[in-house]
Amino acid sequence: MKQNLNFNLDALIVFGKLVECRNLSKAATLLGMPKSTVSRKISKLESDLGVKLLRKNTHQITVTDIGQQVYSHSLKILAEANDVSALIEGNKQEPQGELRAALPIFMGIDYAARVGGSFLQRYPKSQLELRLVDEMVHPIKDGYDVVFGIGPLQSSTLIARKAFELDCFLCASKEFVDGLAEPLTVPSQLNKLPFIDFDYYGQPRKSTLTKGKKRYDISPMVRARVNNFQISKDYILRGLGVGIMPKQIICSGELKEGVIVPVLPEWELQSIDVYMIYPFQLSFSNLISAFYDTALEIILQNSSIRS
Repeated sequence: MKQNLNFNLDALIVFGKLVECRNLSKAATLLGMPKSTVSRKISKLESDLGVKLLRKNTHQITVTDIGQQVYSHSLKILAEANDVSALIEGNKQEPQGELRAALPIFMGIDYAARVGGSFLQRYPKSQLELRLVDEMVHPIKDGYDVVFGIGPLQSSTLIARKAFELDCFLCASKEFVDGLAEPLTVPSQLNKLPFIDFDYYGQPRKSTLTKGKKRYDISPMVRARVNNFQISKDYILRGLGVGIMPKQIICSGELKEGVIVPVLPEWELQSIDVYMIYPFQLSFSNLISAFYDTALEIILQNSSIRS
């Protein structure tokens, strides 16, 4: 039958002090509690564990074999508990220290500047090294504290925390659409048009359109392949072809002005999931939490972005 280990850390502390002192009076003095309280806590601990931990006589306390094993393990438990307490206490303090972060280049310079600037303004005791990267980086192998990227990295040493979703859509310049020989009504027409492809970290995204239960994989004629949505927007505005864009952070203004128009708006593209990835050992870092909150707040200032 499995033993119900119903005890608290305070009882382990009392037990550990008794093992170290081998004297009830001395242990009680060091703990700052009456001898009767010490005895009661030890009796309760032995009852909870179902074993005899100590043997007491008039002059000395001896530790049983199982008591010595419990003591050895309790040192590890108390050390880890102390580490957790220190982490939590540190988390209550103002974020400070140096943070090395990487943002994907496709998110653009403007967004990166706002995130970095806001973070440094809010937390004056922090230092930030911020990089825009055009390839997938690994937080541990590449020396970053936190990385934003598409899709979580599969590793037991990393934590991937979903930050937000970018809703993507097909679009083109109004001039390009107006110049077509016939209006765009079905996805198959896209295969005959020049296409501005988005290449994320050397991995072109498969573009699948859905409409209810209908699915269609686009096989367009790629005119240009880029890894930055700002460049995609520029090419689209020049009338060089149809492209895929996240409507929220790149071209919301152009959509309102009508210079960029949706293509086949009744068909939907899969959204882009953006994750914050960081080493497991930094789970309790209030500096990383502060950076995450700042980045998310700025991106969510556009209400159409989903967290």
